[in-house]
Amino acid sequence: MTAPTAPDALMVLDYPGRRPEAPVTALGLDGMVALLADPLPVEGTGPAYAARLDDGPGPVLAYCAASAIAVHLARRSGHPRPLVLFDPMPTTDDDVARGYADAVAQVPGGSEPPVPFGELPAAPEAFLRAVRQDLARRAEEALRAQGLDDEVTAGPVAHFTRQHLSYLAYLLAARGALPREPVGPVLQVLSRDHPDHGDWLPEGPLTTLRVDCDRAGLTAHETTRTGVVSFLSATTRRQHA
Repeated sequence: MTAPTAPDALMVLDYPGRRPEAPVTALGLDGMVALLADPLPVEGTGPAYAARLDDGPGPVLAYCAASAIAVHLARRSGHPRPLVLFDPMPTTDDDVARGYADAVAQVPGGSEPPVPFGELPAAPEAFLRAVRQDLARRAEEALRAQGLDDEVTAGPVAHFTRQHLSYLAYLLAARGALPREPVGPVLQVLSRDHPDHGDWLPEGPLTTLRVDCDRAGLTAHETTRTGVVSFLSATTRRQHA
């Protein structure tokens, strides 16, 4: 069994290196193109984040929170396109707060309080700018406390700041309600205990496949692969009919 081939390459949205679960590429389908790779966008809204991705015309496969970005990407393209979403769910303000707290906790010492979180819903871009400054200052102070000068610390500070800011921007872009307008046929593939967030997804044709496996093995499961291939094959036939 193989997936549709060119020109309909499979656009994959799966945040790199942040989770122990099997990645979307574990499906082993032909024509997969990763859209999330360094340097990652640092944008605080879904539409702005999607606009920074080098997209193609094919179906979009997205894992968990990246499902939101997949919807914004489909809207940006301006034409219906199949979406395959694995355990889709929105991120919340609490998720962003935890991500920020985790970044701060990785820097020892520091006497200044973190950036206030109360303005986040109204001003994500301002929040990202403030967090960038805060994390860079914390990393600089920690390295100087070890007796290192600015010439030595510049590279590690930039890497640390960019790494955590990229992840926070991703969480912000995947946060909240989605546009209700249809973007194309959608298949949501759910692991055994994952809640059904179908009411969060756009209106339009929605197929749900529940796979009897835990979350960690969802994208490596043969039932998942068979269901995805069947869905993509059917939608491709309809598009070219």
